[in-house]
Amino acid sequence: MDPMAEVFEKAKKNPQMRKKLRIKAIFSMTLFVAFLGVIFITIGTFVSTKQGTFLGMNQLDFLKLRARYGLIMMVLIIIHLIMNRSIMKKELEILTG
Repeated sequence: MDPMAEVFEKAKKNPQMRKKLRIKAIFSMTLFVAFLGVIFITIGTFVSTKQGTFLGMNQLDFLKLRARYGLIMMVLIIIHLIMNRSIMKKELEILTG
């Protein structure tokens, strides 16, 4: 069995850890959905540049949407990094030897 899977199984049995995992999962899924939006916006920007419009939106519309989405993504990434800072510290310890 994967060691990370074992850690998650143990954490699920602890109510306090389960609550933290649920909050992290919500942020991770929100970040993932926002990432899919960024992919859509990038494709829309590219297509609208070539064809003039994409789904009724021109390049400027996509660029405005991209700017807003960029701000949302930055906030979500910062929250994600803060929530996972202890894991990142452990990963850095492994990298530095």
